[in-house]
Amino acid sequence: MIRPSLEEKKKFLTWFIQNYQLKRRESLWILNYLLNHELLLKNVHFVENIALTNRGMGLSSVDSDQEPFVYYKEGKRLDDPEQAFHDLRLNWKEDFYLELYFDGAYQTLSSYGILEKNPNETEETAFTKETKKSVEESLVRLGWQQRKSHLLTLIDQSLTDKDEEKFNKYTEELKAIDEKNMI
Repeated sequence: MIRPSLEEKKKFLTWFIQNYQLKRRESLWILNYLLNHELLLKNVHFVENIALTNRGMGLSSVDSDQEPFVYYKEGKRLDDPEQAFHDLRLNWKEDFYLELYFDGAYQTLSSYGILEKNPNETEETAFTKETKKSVEESLVRLGWQQRKSHLLTLIDQSLTDKDEEKFNKYTEELKAIDEKNMI
């Protein structure tokens, strides 16, 4: 994987700051600091699964369900942005990993060409959040499709049995599924 250039990182950060609001104001300060300190930004790597890194920070936009701020250092999990910022400034020559939590993060980071492979990630941990979300949505859709198929069978059976009560019950449930666009 090709390392992104400093200009690509700056272009992305500028876009991100202009388009997303972060849950903690300290997160914005950190991003602005990175944007204005090229020597530091050069060693910043945008990755997924920062918990696997020895020095990594996660920042959340307001539309994300992730926690607002998290910092990992040598296996310890911290939530103090000032401590993370201080460590970032003191160790500016060392690699630092950043994960941003916002809607469409994987696709956006990829399209800007700045998403890098996490060096501590194994094949087992490479199952990304986007993939997990996609699988979960597919399973929900599959469940509703199976329920709909089963309801159609039950409706046919109630017609065969001339059971108006069951017919009404199953058709109402089928209508509710279709109205919610569950499938």
